[in-house]
Amino acid sequence: MDDEFLNRTKDTTFSPVFILGLHRSGTTILYRMLNETRNFDVLTLYHVLNFDRLLYDSVNNVVDGEKRKINQELHEKGITNRKTDDVAVTSEYEHEYVYVFSERDYPRKLTEDNKELFELLCKKIKYLSGDGKPLLLKNPYDYGNFLFIKKMYPHAKFVFIQRNPLDVISSTMKLWKTRLKVRDEFVCLYSKESVAMYRNPLLLLCYRLFFTLRFPIGVFEVFWRVKTGADYYLKNIHDLPRTDYISIRYEDLCEKPNQVITHVLQFLGMKSEKKFNGYIKPRKLKLEPEVSFLNKFIYKRMKAYFDTFGYKP
Repeated sequence: MDDEFLNRTKDTTFSPVFILGLHRSGTTILYRMLNETRNFDVLTLYHVLNFDRLLYDSVNNVVDGEKRKINQELHEKGITNRKTDDVAVTSEYEHEYVYVFSERDYPRKLTEDNKELFELLCKKIKYLSGDGKPLLLKNPYDYGNFLFIKKMYPHAKFVFIQRNPLDVISSTMKLWKTRLKVRDEFVCLYSKESVAMYRNPLLLLCYRLFFTLRFPIGVFEVFWRVKTGADYYLKNIHDLPRTDYISIRYEDLCEKPNQVITHVLQFLGMKSEKKFNGYIKPRKLKLEPEVSFLNKFIYKRMKAYFDTFGYKP
């Protein structure tokens, strides 16, 4: 629906700021907190679901109506938050650009193949916003891809968020167990792969065997992905100019949110009066049994990352 309006974005520019971290490292809550400072434009659920008609919606003044439709669908399906962590969701939910890629069968991380699609997405968001704010984006799949991104977008800035690998792996396993127990209607709104999984009993059984047995072998795949991302970060982070990135810890964000958010904003030359006291509710974390069992195995193979960020096994 947008084809006839694409020329409207030809002179639109964007200044990207990437939030990058491992899956389940806290990128979602950081994205939401930074968005609430009102310093950025962000990618929302509305942008993801209506990507092919964003310009049409704007030109025809139906943006608000389309957002109401999404909120109505969420209401009808009983969706108020993400099952995996209780993060509230509406049409304004801060989303990941990976789903613009994957729904069109492109790689999940930024590549030469999907670069044009990514830039079109960014231009559409900026065209709709009509302001000069930086564009804040996140995609955990790009945590191990920041040198390519920097090469493509030399002026890009990066906000890295780190988290204890044991908690990352445990949280990922818990996510899969929750998602495989019963159909996740929210994920099915924007992920055709999830819809296909739930519709195929054999495929669903394979996922359940992989991730939900008493000792699921899927934990090793999750560990490998976490280790691969962490190794890439440690090996390549020094190739990024120190003025182009900041790295924070999820644990510090939870303990002293105002200080950490202020630190991030200062790095980006911004400020905000927004306070986040009590924003993140303390949760007693208990490692999934398989992660607890592999504690020493994981620590031994990721000791450099543990030591770099002050984590203990």
